[in-house]
Amino acid sequence: MDKKVIGFTTTIPVEIVFASEYKPCDLNNVFITDSNPMCYVESAERDGFPKSMCNWVKGIYGVVKESHIDTVIAVIEGDCSNTLALSEILKYKGIRVIPFAYPYDRDKKVLKREIEKLINELSADIEELVVVEKEIEAVRKNLALIDIMTWQDKLVTGKENHIWLVCASDMYGDYKHYNSMAEGFIRGARTRKRIEGINIGYIGVPPILLDFYEFCESIGAHVVYNEIQRQFALPHASKNIVKRYLDYTYPYGIFYRLEDIKKEIKRRNIKGLIHYVQAFCHRVMDDIILRDMLDIPIMTIEGDIPKKLDARTKLRLEAFIEMLESR
Repeated sequence: MDKKVIGFTTTIPVEIVFASEYKPCDLNNVFITDSNPMCYVESAERDGFPKSMCNWVKGIYGVVKESHIDTVIAVIEGDCSNTLALSEILKYKGIRVIPFAYPYDRDKKVLKREIEKLINELSADIEELVVVEKEIEAVRKNLALIDIMTWQDKLVTGKENHIWLVCASDMYGDYKHYNSMAEGFIRGARTRKRIEGINIGYIGVPPILLDFYEFCESIGAHVVYNEIQRQFALPHASKNIVKRYLDYTYPYGIFYRLEDIKKEIKRRNIKGLIHYVQAFCHRVMDDIILRDMLDIPIMTIEGDIPKKLDARTKLRLEAFIEMLESR
């Protein structure tokens, strides 16, 4: 019997979902990989969502509505500041909403309580959870290998790295099949020639811009670090589920993220950073701190709707890469 799909608004302890009667679905991934992602934004606007708000939020709402998903795990702390309001609208529309919160201060006891609440809410099987955790550990090791093959072996493109790591949030709803796909990809990538290009890093939330990675590669840059996407794959995976999601940097503010960013800049020999910010997102203000605390060239680009890079942004990227090469 097929499991019922449960949507979620950002990375949550997906092991718990796999150990329950549900199949996980990251609503962000459905939105941005659709052949016409704007249809979800337009659906939300028809229901009254204003033009002057984040299109990711509207996209998530549109996916829930158009896909007829009736249960959503909403991360109301540690992600988007609009998620609480979104969850109330979804409740009003008859959607079952399960709240989950990452404590801002990384309080271990609070996170443990949130994880226990999610286990109870989904009626997850504890014995099955132990099995799932062990099996998913192997998946994450393969994702870590794909990441190493991006920056150390230089056999994997920035876009491939982005796709494999960002999809770790729900593993396409089937982590065993996802692992088989990853193993096949690794075998194929090992036969390639090394990728040329200056090493750059990408920090910030995954982009809404559809051709960012391809364009960077076309102008001589190799994206060897996708900060948040890598965190979705839990690179510091612990055998303890609470520790695992305490080490996950994304929900806990810019200063905890900076520790990881600084280490990876050095380890991957990164020459410059692209900081992506989403229009109308509170994380735009992180740019002020990042520029003060990182001694490496940073270019900030802002996205709004799902579309390809505009001519102005392409010119800025070209100038940025030329400047890095000249250094």
